[in-house]
Amino acid sequence: MNIFGFLLVFFCLLAKVSAECADSCECPDFSSLRDAQGDASDFQFTQLAGCAANATCVSPNNFNMLSNYRDSEIQQPPNTFINFLILSSGRNSSIPASSFDLFSYFGIVCEGGTWYATKYPMGILIIPNEGENYVYNDESLDGKRTMIYFYICNLDIS
Repeated sequence: MNIFGFLLVFFCLLAKVSAECADSCECPDFSSLRDAQGDASDFQFTQLAGCAANATCVSPNNFNMLSNYRDSEIQQPPNTFINFLILSSGRNSSIPASSFDLFSYFGIVCEGGTWYATKYPMGILIIPNEGENYVYNDESLDGKRTMIYFYICNLDIS
């Protein structure tokens, strides 16, 4: 009976430690990546267990994240600037969209203390050295990790 009591206490302690680990996240608070130009009231954020969260923009047609090809698995096209935008604004901005969870929509994950996007449903905005910006949207982008530098709600890039 003594061994049973010991095992019971051991497994209870192990479960408590596992639960505490699941509630912590090695990444900074995702809302700390919000750009100051955006209206803070336009962003709604709820931290869940671990690195999971529910994040929405009141104006989801105008949500964008800035990244850089050096910190992305996406290859930089020739003759383009190093930065690019991950878009939600590729859809018709004149048609209001209902809000959506940014974490699932963009496949946002925390790895090694850094936030990454892994889905690009509306593509990326490529900024050429000369000429007009253009959107590149291809299913081959999905699954490639891209570090998120910052995001902004309600930024119209049209």
